[in-house]
Amino acid sequence: MAGYRLLRRIATGDRADVYLATVDRSENDDAEVASLVAVRVYASSVPGESVAIEIEAMAAATSPSLPALYDVAALDDGRCCLAVERMPGPTLASLLVGRSLDPGEAVTILAPIVVAVAELAESGFVHTRLSANDVIIDGTGRPRLIGLGALQRMPQHAHQASRTDLLRTGHEVLAELIGVVVQATKPAGVFDDALEILGAALATRPFVPCERAVERALFDAATPTPIAGVSVRQRPTALPGRMTAPQMPVAEADTDDAGPRRGRRGMLAGLAEIAQLPLSVPSVDRVAEMADHDHAATLVGRLRRRLTGSRRPLFIGGLVGASALVLLLTLVPPAPAGDGTAAERETTAHSDPVVPVPSTTPQPSAATDEPTTPDDAEAEPDLDVVSAAVHLLELRASCLATLDQACLAQVVQPDSAMERADLDLLAQARSGSAVPLDAFALDAVAVSAEMGSAVLLTVPYADAQREPASLLVMRSEAGWRLRELFD
Repeated sequence: MAGYRLLRRIATGDRADVYLATVDRSENDDAEVASLVAVRVYASSVPGESVAIEIEAMAAATSPSLPALYDVAALDDGRCCLAVERMPGPTLASLLVGRSLDPGEAVTILAPIVVAVAELAESGFVHTRLSANDVIIDGTGRPRLIGLGALQRMPQHAHQASRTDLLRTGHEVLAELIGVVVQATKPAGVFDDALEILGAALATRPFVPCERAVERALFDAATPTPIAGVSVRQRPTALPGRMTAPQMPVAEADTDDAGPRRGRRGMLAGLAEIAQLPLSVPSVDRVAEMADHDHAATLVGRLRRRLTGSRRPLFIGGLVGASALVLLLTLVPPAPAGDGTAAERETTAHSDPVVPVPSTTPQPSAATDEPTTPDDAEAEPDLDVVSAAVHLLELRASCLATLDQACLAQVVQPDSAMERADLDLLAQARSGSAVPLDAFALDAVAVSAEMGSAVLLTVPYADAQREPASLLVMRSEAGWRLRELFD
């Protein structure tokens, strides 16, 4: 659909169905695996204005807490589709089931949400339904906002009363969400100051937003700590967000040999104007002038001036060197052609014979009754992807049951989402927590999609009531390895 291959439906709501999708790539693409995105397909009954507000808020990058918008498309029947950032992770509502939070975890959850509410308001939007189900803890351990169908655009400043009422509504739902998190936090009473600030602001007429004061109160109450039970993935190092313009080189006093100078607004400066760079960007002229500077001509000019001042010494030195070379070739004749070969033959004849070194590699021992190790996965390179995946899933279950991390390293792909999740399971098991292991119907594994060296398989659970999982496996020099399991 519109350049995306839908893999399976992962969520259904009142406004849209959400699908896990991958970007279609050509056979010549060198990418190891296609990017996974979430595709929202909105129902035809959804008002176009609400979808437009979602698109506007995500496209404007009003807050990093909102999902990123990648693409917009329309189906033949008129339904709208959005390709957005895939954010795997539990909702705040599911995270709070059956557990309590310490104050540091509560700050980690609430502070970014308060900041996101302020950023949305600065961009002219208000989230009118901030429930625990509208917050997802993503792979970096950061809370992200979903449920963007509840976004409303604030009216113009001419309608100040309507703007104030909408802002008050946003603070009311924010206060309710903070109350839910505070109620699950132990010990009680840590965030009373933040709740009092919100309550006082909502009771004051005229209403004045108080997000920054609430944020400061949260950080004053506790120091943020990572959220326990959330698998955090390492984020790749990104380019710096800001770059400093390079300094202009000092011009030489004598530039007669550097060729004709270009004006301050050279070719690249003109391109900067054509590209319509914002006027607020500092030092655009200086950067363009730096790029237009003819460094090659300046270097040639310097070299020419230096050689001009020392022409006589160089000429005399070259003449003396050539005379010495002619004298050397006359006094020392070249060696006979066969001498070098004879010397090599004599050296070879008197050299020691080569003695083979006995191998220190242990020979394979006789068959024993020891259990099969994960190295057997490499011993079967001819397995098809389904058989290899079944074999690796069986070995993974054995590794988790025996808490063997070295065994696990031979089954899952290094630095993959599955490796991080399994290492978390091992850590929980070693700390005394019970780790439930999913039972799969391995005889019903089937290929869902192939993407070069990556293959997506459908893996049914032993419990027929559960939806089948999707398993991503990768082929490398070491053979097939498990990469990610989509439940």
